[in-house]
Amino acid sequence: MTILIALLEALLFVYICRNSIRKHPGAFYVLSIAIIAFCVCYERMNLYSVFPEWTYTYIISVFWRGAFSTALFVIVMYIGALDRKSKIVKALMPIRGYLSIIACLITLAHSFAYGVYYIPTMIYKPQELDLRGLIALIITAPLFFIMIILMVTSFIKVRRKMKPQVWKKVQRLAYPWFALLYLYLMVLFIPRIIESFNPASDLEMFYRVNYVLSATVYTLVFGGYFILRIMKYQLDKVR
Repeated sequence: MTILIALLEALLFVYICRNSIRKHPGAFYVLSIAIIAFCVCYERMNLYSVFPEWTYTYIISVFWRGAFSTALFVIVMYIGALDRKSKIVKALMPIRGYLSIIACLITLAHSFAYGVYYIPTMIYKPQELDLRGLIALIITAPLFFIMIILMVTSFIKVRRKMKPQVWKKVQRLAYPWFALLYLYLMVLFIPRIIESFNPASDLEMFYRVNYVLSATVYTLVFGGYFILRIMKYQLDKVR
């Protein structure tokens, strides 16, 4: 459910703000950090009773859980996998790098919010982490460092100082990064799905459906991307 909401919101955001992002990317970088700062305050100050319930379902949780940034990464992925001559790619390719930076900034804030708890727990109280949480943390390390490299090299000033061949090689790190991201998501969802099918589980039906639906959507989205990317690679070789 959350990823579907995030995809819809991300698509609307890109469609409505595409021209503004191209003209004033810095403003959106600041806005990205501000949004996550608000989400952190919402969580830490327990503002659930202050704001209507729908604000958490459709806004806060989408950012807090990293679904919105993942949706932006999906858009960035598909821009690179679709035909360069298509109208969508022509319209969005000029802001692809900006979208990637916005997604990275939101993800960094998301990682910080969760890392405040999980990293000290892993160091001082590892026994409190289950296998699922431990594996997720291990995968998070390369995800984090590769994302930092991709984000920094996406800034135009940095890109201009790099040799084109070197920049392209660095940006190819995006492929293993996307694969690791999918693996990370499945590590989070599959144990929950297995648990939901246990007759003794006390999980509510909403959460059972949500876990299965989320894993299915992520698999279709990432699987579709890799198929399109392979097809484009083959087509580029022919050309």
